Amino acid sequence: MARPDPSTPLRSLLFTPGSNEKMLAKAPHSGADAALFDLEDSVAPDMKEKARPMVRQAMEELRAVKGAPPVITVRVNDVTTGLLEGDLEAIACPELDAMKLAMTNSAADIREADAILTRLENERGLEENSIGIIALIETAQGLYNCHDICTAADRVVGIGIGSAEGGDLSNALGCEWEADGSTLLYARSKGLADARAAGVPFPTDGPFTRFKDPDGCRADAIMARKLGYVGKAAIHPNQVAILNEVFSPDAERVAYLREMIDVYYEAERAGAGAVSFNGRMIDIAMVKDGERVLALADAIAARDAG
Repeated sequence: MARPDPSTPLRSLLFTPGSNEKMLAKAPHSGADAALFDLEDSVAPDMKEKARPMVRQAMEELRAVKGAPPVITVRVNDVTTGLLEGDLEAIACPELDAMKLAMTNSAADIREADAILTRLENERGLEENSIGIIALIETAQGLYNCHDICTAADRVVGIGIGSAEGGDLSNALGCEWEADGSTLLYARSKGLADARAAGVPFPTDGPFTRFKDPDGCRADAIMARKLGYVGKAAIHPNQVAILNEVFSPDAERVAYLREMIDVYYEAERAGAGAVSFNGRMIDIAMVKDGERVLALADAIAARDAG
């Protein structure tokens, strides 16, 4: 996953505690685009070392299950804990697509993780840069340094913005979480803009923690999608279908865009640089945006058919 096609669907990433055998066993059947095995907050301190081989085994087993999440990620402990190298030693393997680095504060954090992964890839015969990094932006410092973080190593493929209610980012900023997203709008927008400016293909939003509130989850996901995020973390399996739906182009939009693009290119062949379509003036910028959406729709359709 270190250099994936930007149209790769990453609409839903389902957290699974790395020390919970029952939840690990259910991971292949979640319907999520990505399994997100956790070695950080959801694992008690005295279970962290025990969880490592459990997650490694879960990754290997997941790859063998038809219909399982096609992308495998693992959230590891941050560089200040002293656990990062041990986490990566345990999970660096062909099955791992990307690690999520908790509490990423600076480019130096990325470079430290990158150096460890480079060593492990070389030692284990893995392809160079085959393991991506998704930087979790969960602190004020990390938000401030987000663009530098995104450009610190070629293997950075995404960010995860810490937008969860009562989460580390809210605490670091001293803000009060609001269901309408107003208090974290700047943080979400800055993280998104920095990631896009750096050419990082997978900016993803944080989880909606009220897992018994599907309407709230949907509204939160729609807001993230409108800002430009490609997907969102989930903390419960019942959120996965909602996220997959929200971050997928609907059939009506796909049909509209296909017709719009056909009309534009037909006009272009006739020498026009812009064309009227359904009461709008269409130019090449709108066509490129439409082609991006259609690429995602086609990738989702191909995955569903496969």
